[in-house]
Amino acid sequence: MRHTIACLTLAALLSACSGIPLRSMPRLLSLQDTLLEMNPGEFRLAIQADARMMPPPAAVPVMHLAIRPREAGTFDAVDKTLPMRFMAIAGDPGKAKGLVPAPAGRRWLIYRFPPQAQAELARLQQDFKRIQTQQKGKGGGSISVGIAQDGVAARDPALAHTRWGSWLQTSAVEGYYELWSGTIADLLQQAQRTAH
Repeated sequence: MRHTIACLTLAALLSACSGIPLRSMPRLLSLQDTLLEMNPGEFRLAIQADARMMPPPAAVPVMHLAIRPREAGTFDAVDKTLPMRFMAIAGDPGKAKGLVPAPAGRRWLIYRFPPQAQAELARLQQDFKRIQTQQKGKGGGSISVGIAQDGVAARDPALAHTRWGSWLQTSAVEGYYELWSGTIADLLQQAQRTAH
C-alpha cells in the first residue's frame, strides 16, 4: 500500500514542519510502518517544559490516526482519536533511553496510552494489515498520524516564550528521539493555524 505522511507536529494534525529536528526526519518518515509493528504499550511521549507549567486538569496529548483509500469506496476510511494518559513528572527520567535529566527549572511530563487506547491501536494495526493484504495491487491508500499537544500547554502569558520540547518513543529498545522543539507560543500558533 502506498503511504503518505506529512510532518508530525505537536500542534495538531501534521501541517507544518517548523521545529522538527532534521536528525529526526528519517524516523518520522518511517513512523507509519513503525506504528504497524510496534507494541502499543511501549509508546511514550515525553514533554520537557518549564517547571512552573502545570497542564490543565485532564489535559493530555492525543494521537490522530487516519487511513484513507486512494479511490473512495475501496475500503472504509478510518479516523481515530486516541487520548494518552499522564504517567509521571520527572526532573530525572532515570533509565529512559534517549532522555537526559532536565536542566534546572525544567522537568519532564511523560505520557502513555491507557489500556483501552492500547487495545484500540492493536485492533487498528490488525485492520490496516488486513487492508494492505486486500488492496495489494488495487490502488492502495494512505495513512497519516498526528499528535496534538496544544491542550497540555498552559495559556499563561508569563510562560509563552519558554521552551517546549517533545520526544517520542515507539520502542523501549530504541528509546526516545526528539519530535519537536519551540516555544509554547510557537506551539499554540501552529495549533491555531491547523484549526482553520
